[in-house]
Amino acid sequence: MDIISISIGKKLVSGFEDEYVYPEINIVKTLPVLSVVQSVKGSYRIRLDNGEPAETGEGGVFIAPANMMQYINEFPGEDGKMTAQWVFFEVEINKMYKLDELFSFPLILPHKYDREINDLICKARREKDLPGSMPYLSEIVRILIGNASDKNIDSDQAYLIRNYMESNYEKDIDPKEICNILGCSRSAMYPRFRELMGDTPARYLTKLRISHSMEMLYNTDLSVGEIARKVGIKDQFYFARVFRNITGLSASEYRKQNKNVQRFS
Repeated sequence: MDIISISIGKKLVSGFEDEYVYPEINIVKTLPVLSVVQSVKGSYRIRLDNGEPAETGEGGVFIAPANMMQYINEFPGEDGKMTAQWVFFEVEINKMYKLDELFSFPLILPHKYDREINDLICKARREKDLPGSMPYLSEIVRILIGNASDKNIDSDQAYLIRNYMESNYEKDIDPKEICNILGCSRSAMYPRFRELMGDTPARYLTKLRISHSMEMLYNTDLSVGEIARKVGIKDQFYFARVFRNITGLSASEYRKQNKNVQRFS
């Protein structure tokens, strides 16, 4: 696909420095946007969904597509401190597709980019608004695309399915609607959906609901019960069980873990 336009929407550029952390910290999360995270001091071990884990090493950068479960271990440096910075952003290609729908990225960015990524994130963090940070975020996107591989899927159908699921995730999804979008029978719809979206319709919907619930826990003060209803899960006990099965944490534990992190702008 020819890239005609690239736009950057929702974003969070931030970082932290822990004065002291325990020898190993475990984090589980998913975000509705693309994540580019650098361990400036210390190291991360990162695994996405059911994939193999990898370590960033000090100064290394990991890349996590939207809506994938991130299983993260933090390992501080020799002085017991952990320093990291990140860009969470939504990148749209040709006003239709998400960057991580069209491309696959290496879990760990080649280390020759460590210093450049460090400089770009530092400069973006100093800017207070999106226009000011845009040149630096655009350079990060350029690096990502330069190290990406095409997914070789029907991007138009994936776009239509993603929009349908995003627009209706709080409702019961009608398989007939998915069949109509894909132009196939119900029996053919399931393997085709998995080929396009990487999961079954039911699991994709559940992960999408939990992803949105995590964003609400991250960005709002709504109660867990209110969030469960907003994402289409009426039974709070079922929501709690599914949330823990996917993330390894309760919703309250997840909110507490992220209470000091900045919210998306």
